[in-house]
Amino acid sequence: VADKNGATSIPGVFAGGDIVTGAATVILAMGAGKVAARSIHQYLMGDNQQS
Repeated sequence: VADKNGATSIPGVFAGGDIVTGAATVILAMGAGKVAARSIHQYLMGDNQQS
């Protein structure tokens, strides 16, 4: 289960796309992927204060 930023309960593991949104639409899956990508970038840069 991922939070609103795509982070899972395992540090450093993120989820996005259909695994988060379900088989809804490509647009929703892309949006979830974008959110996860932003969170991954923040995590790798050491900014663990997710908004």
